[in-house]
Amino acid sequence: MYYIGIDIGGTYIKIGIISTDWETIKICKFPTGNNPMEKIIEEIDSICNEFKIKGIGVGIAGLVDKEGNVIKAANIPFLNKFPLKKELENRYNMNVKIENDATAAAVAEALFGQGKGSFSFILLTLGTGIGGGFWFDGEIAQFPLEVGHMSINYQGKFCNCGNTGCLEVYASARAIKDNLIERVENGEESYIKKLYEGNIYRATSEDIYKAAMEGDHLCRSVLKEAGKALGAGIANLINIFGPEKIILTGGLSKAINIYLETAIQEAKKRAMIGIAESVSITQSSLVDKGGVLGAVAILINENLKQFPDRKLKEPKN
Repeated sequence: MYYIGIDIGGTYIKIGIISTDWETIKICKFPTGNNPMEKIIEEIDSICNEFKIKGIGVGIAGLVDKEGNVIKAANIPFLNKFPLKKELENRYNMNVKIENDATAAAVAEALFGQGKGSFSFILLTLGTGIGGGFWFDGEIAQFPLEVGHMSINYQGKFCNCGNTGCLEVYASARAIKDNLIERVENGEESYIKKLYEGNIYRATSEDIYKAAMEGDHLCRSVLKEAGKALGAGIANLINIFGPEKIILTGGLSKAINIYLETAIQEAKKRAMIGIAESVSITQSSLVDKGGVLGAVAILINENLKQFPDRKLKEPKN
């Protein structure tokens, strides 16, 4: 028997097949697009034709209610006010669990990753947007941790959530790209202008990070700005919660140099003396599959305090 784990982000979707003894059989990744349900259903149909599936766990970058409805997905407009659990249950006639993607990733981190054995940690998903999950005393804290929509500038830029000055409009992958485009349009020079036949709107955060590592001054500046904003947000979390660890995951967490280095330095500088020294800030070891594994773990809903002795198996070749 197998489970399907789905991680729906603002830019990419990952769908994995996980065995009952925690072997990752397969994980596929594809762009979220304007109508993500078409591709999700296509992939699930294909999997169900090949494997005997016991249930589907889903983590989505957005606010989800207890009935599995997506209330608000700021970076995935198609799924706003969408009855995702009901849609999947009606189509596949099996157990389905819908959860916030950062919550799912935090559960995976507690069971199998950098959070294993920790009493408390906060996990941040750094991608198109920014999400958060809080692990405390053997379980996920049951309250929204919409970290990306914590305002760090009350007179700041408008956010898709309807607020202004949100962390993710300064520190996310989308913010990094938007900032670079604005500065290039205002006359600043960057190697990025040579990519995609001069169409800077096609540039990705990965392109910007690569150019920065090759010495592009503007790209380095944009990443440092985003890193400082992220550091301010992390400092707020440290001051409020005082966790043992802050764990960083998502596509942007791979930008260790410049972006994460700046964020960690800024967080340590801004957080209160006496609190910051006891908090470790680290990169996730499950960046590419944490959301998938966590969605399945929440679906199974075993006693999480008994989970830490479980071990992941290496994927089949």
